[in-house]
Amino acid sequence: MKMQLQFIRSKQRIYRMDSYGQVIKSYECRSAFVPGYNHLGQPRESLPNGLYWCKADLISHGAAYGTSYIYTGDYRYRDIHGGGSGLSNPYAPYQGWVPTLGCLRMQNADCDEVASWIIKNGNHMLLEVVD
Repeated sequence: MKMQLQFIRSKQRIYRMDSYGQVIKSYECRSAFVPGYNHLGQPRESLPNGLYWCKADLISHGAAYGTSYIYTGDYRYRDIHGGGSGLSNPYAPYQGWVPTLGCLRMQNADCDEVASWIIKNGNHMLLEVVD
């Protein structure tokens, strides 16, 4: 078994796990989203339960996304990031919380740490999303 991530929606936490399935560290990670519809007219919803192959980068994609970004490969681009439009400092290490349009949101410092770990371990990491 390789190292992996696990997001448990009911706990609103994401877990870094070693190759034995033991938790290395956990972080607050929220799945709150703004109700409505995306540009294709589909209802907004959080990243669904399932398995995703993630890759990460440590560059900013703008205030809405914070200081790093973790791609899940979800066909509707529901990924993991920090930031937050409308926050007083969306680039701060602990910027606060606002809902997304379907992504999972972390604090920038935590997302940076997880993204760095993914990159350090080959930048191809399994994420399991469960309730």
